[in-house]
Amino acid sequence: QIDSAAAGRRALGTFDMATQIDQVVQVLQATLSADEHTRHQAEQYLTQHAYAKSHVVVLMQVATAPQADASMRQSATINLKNLIAKGWDPRREDAARLHEEDKATVRANVLEALIQSPEIVRSQLNECVKVIANADFPERWPNLLETLVGYLATDDVPRVYGAVTVISVLCRKYEYKDKDERLALTPVINAAFPRLLQMLQSLLAMEDKREDAQLALLVKAIVKTYWSATYLDIPDALMRGDVYGAWIQCMHAIIVMPVPERGQPADPAERKHFPWWKAKKWALHVANRMFQRYGNPKQCKPEHKPFAEAFKRDCSCAFLESYVRLLSVLPAGGFLPDRIINLALQYLTTALTGSNTYKMMRPLLDDIVFQIAFPQLCHNAADQELWDTDPNEVVRKGYDIIEEMYSPRTAAVNFIVELCRCRSKENLPKVMGFMMQIFARCAEATRANGPAATPHPELGAALHAIGSLQDKLKSTTGYKEQIEPMLMAHVAPCFASPFPHVRAKACWCAGVYAEIEFQNPANFLALFGGVVAALKDDQLPVKVDATTALGSFVEAAEDIEQLKPILPQLLDEFFKLMNEVESEDLVFTLETIVEKFGEDIAPYALGLAQNLAAAFWKLTNSQDDKDDDDMNGALACVGCLRAIATILESISTLPHLYGQIEPTLMPILRKMLTQEGYDVYEEILEICSYITYYSPTVTPAMWELWPIMFDALESWGIQYFENVLVPLDNYISRGTEHFLAAPRYRDDVLRLCGTVILANEFPEPECIPAPKLMECVLQNCRGRVDDVVPGYLAVALERLPRCKGKYLKDLLIQVVANCLYYDAPLTLRTLEKNGKTNDALSAWFAMLSARTPNGKRKHHKREHDKKVCALGLTALLRAPAEAMPPAVAQGLGSITSVLVALLDDLKTQMTERKEMEENGYRGHGFWGGGDTDDEGEYVDEDLGDGGDDDPEDEKEPLDEEALRALAMKARKFGQFDPRGGDDDDDDDETRVEDDPVVAAERAWNEAQKTPEIPSPMSMHYALDLIEGPPEEAAARASIAKQIFAAASRTPWRSIRNLRVNGVAIDDDDVPALSGGDEGAGWDFVESAAGGTSPAFLELDFFGPDVFERLKIEPHQMRFTKGDEE
Repeated sequence: QIDSAAAGRRALGTFDMATQIDQVVQVLQATLSADEHTRHQAEQYLTQHAYAKSHVVVLMQVATAPQADASMRQSATINLKNLIAKGWDPRREDAARLHEEDKATVRANVLEALIQSPEIVRSQLNECVKVIANADFPERWPNLLETLVGYLATDDVPRVYGAVTVISVLCRKYEYKDKDERLALTPVINAAFPRLLQMLQSLLAMEDKREDAQLALLVKAIVKTYWSATYLDIPDALMRGDVYGAWIQCMHAIIVMPVPERGQPADPAERKHFPWWKAKKWALHVANRMFQRYGNPKQCKPEHKPFAEAFKRDCSCAFLESYVRLLSVLPAGGFLPDRIINLALQYLTTALTGSNTYKMMRPLLDDIVFQIAFPQLCHNAADQELWDTDPNEVVRKGYDIIEEMYSPRTAAVNFIVELCRCRSKENLPKVMGFMMQIFARCAEATRANGPAATPHPELGAALHAIGSLQDKLKSTTGYKEQIEPMLMAHVAPCFASPFPHVRAKACWCAGVYAEIEFQNPANFLALFGGVVAALKDDQLPVKVDATTALGSFVEAAEDIEQLKPILPQLLDEFFKLMNEVESEDLVFTLETIVEKFGEDIAPYALGLAQNLAAAFWKLTNSQDDKDDDDMNGALACVGCLRAIATILESISTLPHLYGQIEPTLMPILRKMLTQEGYDVYEEILEICSYITYYSPTVTPAMWELWPIMFDALESWGIQYFENVLVPLDNYISRGTEHFLAAPRYRDDVLRLCGTVILANEFPEPECIPAPKLMECVLQNCRGRVDDVVPGYLAVALERLPRCKGKYLKDLLIQVVANCLYYDAPLTLRTLEKNGKTNDALSAWFAMLSARTPNGKRKHHKREHDKKVCALGLTALLRAPAEAMPPAVAQGLGSITSVLVALLDDLKTQMTERKEMEENGYRGHGFWGGGDTDDEGEYVDEDLGDGGDDDPEDEKEPLDEEALRALAMKARKFGQFDPRGGDDDDDDDETRVEDDPVVAAERAWNEAQKTPEIPSPMSMHYALDLIEGPPEEAAARASIAKQIFAAASRTPWRSIRNLRVNGVAIDDDDVPALSGGDEGAGWDFVESAAGGTSPAFLELDFFGPDVFERLKIEPHQMRFTKGDEE
């Protein structure tokens, strides 16, 4: 009965699987339907059942079913690939996942499916294997290697090829891993690569079977696998002399072997895909990488030096010879794929710096330069065909970085430039002479037979070479003096060439030399005029090259007044061109024009913004239509937004224009502030910052972006918090009434800051903007947001003990300081209610007192930090007696001592900063990334200063004697102006309305009138003006005079309990000092001494220490020469 029941379940399972397969087949057929509704329903079904049990297995069965229709199998394979890519090993924990049973079934069958399937299915299954191997090998797929090695031992070519393909996948998994992680590849190397080497040697020996395409594909797969296995470093098993030599011999054999003519496509564009050419390409890759890594033993790791010396001796010249032989077919019209020419010339370029390789190449250089490299620069038939049929593609290829990497033209130029750079003595004159001969020959042909007879391919190539040699020519005596005459004699006439590619090269060549110092300004204007005229050329590539050159000329122009008349024309041409082509260089040039002309661009600002917005939408839509990432398109999108930001900056003195431009930009801002704008988010936020800061008001439309920004920060974009902070600050500071009108704005701030600060998932650098945002609210909404204070304090104090970085600690404790500044009684009540008063203030004062051995602060290093702390302390001192907790009231003396030291350091830092600014140094911008600490070291606000793990942090806080020493700096108080603060405040922080010194004075004045608070204490000075070396008497007297000079500049009673030579002076006589000049105080002392020379003074001086309420017991201090003033 049990067996019968089991059989019944198996039968039922088989029936269910068959049913599922039928359903999936029908759905896949429906996805190919011409009816949109039918397709939509089928796609919905596939989406809904994607992670259902057995669904992925059914897809693989359909994909590999030999009886199924090819289009059906392809559709099933694509769905299978996409499903495995998403659901096999998703990064997010909450993401949907495939069932483990289904994954085990797929792992058990995917290799066989890969081997048995046709190419149209195999290519998709190969992607599936990549995902599975990357996630599961070796831990969850332990038998994979054994299976693959078994396949290699068979004579079944498809099975062997499949095994090599998967081994290549495993090697690629570790391609970019470090040495320790690559140890997991060792078993694969040891088990599979001996067999791969044997196979490769056998395949290369089969000369009679070279026409077999399958054999060539297998050779290519093995070489590509070796490339991946040795990408960053050669494994030990492959570096042994006999093993490495055998592999290198195989690579050399592939490079020099002739490619069978039979079977090659007739079309050159298709011929490069012939398997033997691909195998040769990967062999070149391997040889190039080995030469770059081991060709110069001096640049190798010490452990690789013997190996590199052997490679240099035995291999480098052998490969060079084979490369030259490979390229030698080109002068006679022989065929080589572009990528192979590119790789071969790269090897030759590297060989120029090696003594042995250059010595071998030196007799061949004329042929290499003038017969192989230079012809690659020439305009050819394929170039002309593309120019005639697809000028947009000409533009794209000309400015595509990836195209340049693979281009033989770029490799040829690089070879010529490197030759003239590192072997210039004998080669630069030869190359330049050759170029001048071409210019002369072209000029002669033009004079004799007219412009149409010019050998234009060579002329364009010469212009290309001359422009590419710009760095060398500009810096070489004997050549740099001839650049200007050369431009006028040979480049300027090319603007009028009947050949468009020559006109384009003339524009580009003139642009790269626009920055030279022209002896004749008329020559600069002539070339500039040629470029401007080319903007109206009827050929698109010419106009684009002219645009790029124009940016260089505008940037180099010293006097833009002469350019202003043509500004409307330039912008008009730009607008037309932006509608024709997508080019980031065009946008960058427009950005240069906007920056250069500044406010003069204002009349065109709206039109520029509209055109740039239109160009941005066009580029964005074209990006959506492309399957692969388009680097150029992405750069152009960024360029559009940067240009818009530049325009907004240029009209900052014309705020009314922002209201006109804002509606044009609003659709972009709404869309790109979501995750769709991930790639341009920083640029979008910069635009928001300009609009919210410079507009007369923050408009309702801009307030609609507030929730979008918070949604981004809370869902996916917390890494942009620092960038978002700038517009948020503008919202709060410039739209304060709107911010206060709706409680949800305050709730958003508290919720976000609480989440970021308290959650452990965010690294500390990403938490830093949160306390800054809370500060922004507290300082801009004083007295109007009492409800947020308890929340802010709770968040800051809960995180504070867990902080590791000093900078985040500083900012969190500054939340307490800002709350005190906002409302000290409310803050004290809140701290007392939650039992946090002692914890908060103790931590704060410990941070304020912490110093390095050389006396520099460990915390609160920036001016802004010190100001916030000073204002918080003065607010604490000004708190009413009834609001003052007893513990705080008892420690007022310590509080005042901390404050005076803080004010003293602040004044010093402000003075140093002003001196630096006067010497040309400017600090960082709004909410800048860092500041300079007291030791002149850069403090990165994003990263703090490395945490609290340095030994200095273990030292005890300053003792009472040290505090007394700090308080002695009170005599510097005369440097502060009690009537007001420093007008040149930090411009990169939330605006602090109060000056800390004025606030401190206000606190002291109020304290004197408040009997409940203990009477203010002063520093007691005992000045021995006689005892000690006579030469120091003048210094001691000078210090005493300075004390009285300071007293004479303070608007309150500054000296009490004065004794001169032991005689007490009536306090009623002392006020006569107030308001006197600097000498009045000392004159009074001399008169008090009865006309004798003052010898010993005792007094209580109310300087900055009054602010600190520092109570110091009377003590005697001797002042010596060099003591701090």
